[in-house]
Amino acid sequence: MSVVLDADGYGLVAVTEVDPTVLDTFSCGKRHLDEFLTQRAAFFHKEWLGFVWVVLHRDMDYPIGYFSLNNEALELSDAEETNLGMSDYSGLKRFPAIMMGRLAVDTRLQGSGASTQLMHMALDMIGGRLATSPLSAARLVIVDADNDPKVLRYYEKHGFERSSWADKQATHQGGKKSRATVKMLRDILQPW
Repeated sequence: MSVVLDADGYGLVAVTEVDPTVLDTFSCGKRHLDEFLTQRAAFFHKEWLGFVWVVLHRDMDYPIGYFSLNNEALELSDAEETNLGMSDYSGLKRFPAIMMGRLAVDTRLQGSGASTQLMHMALDMIGGRLATSPLSAARLVIVDADNDPKVLRYYEKHGFERSSWADKQATHQGGKKSRATVKMLRDILQPW
């Protein structure tokens, strides 16, 4: 495995290039995210269902985290279109987006700032700052964040806001019951 490290010692590598025994050393404290990495991520990556990137650091002998990306589209409310400066895009019913399907940090590094590093690496990849061009023609980054106040605050801290269109749809479809996830969005052109 060949990894190019940045000045701070972080590097990104496709999950398919990481020895599975190394992936087994990762734990973020959420079983579904740990199992995705060890059992399904390589398949998703190989089949182009979602590219999964493992984040390594020169001082750690285990993955510090990972994130997955795939293409998506999202309808916006009229207010969201106006707030994002997208009301002039007549004819678009759904706006192109990159879905950050998963983002997880090893429990040994939670609270250390590693999650901010992962988020910046993911946004840099989406916005083309890690390559000669952006990953895909997409204006939005969206996540289905765990409906947990701490998780929602984390995404809000990084410029994400709840999708009012998705909240309205969920209300129509499910009434008042609590949802497992909350759709959040961020304009990729917003600085980070």
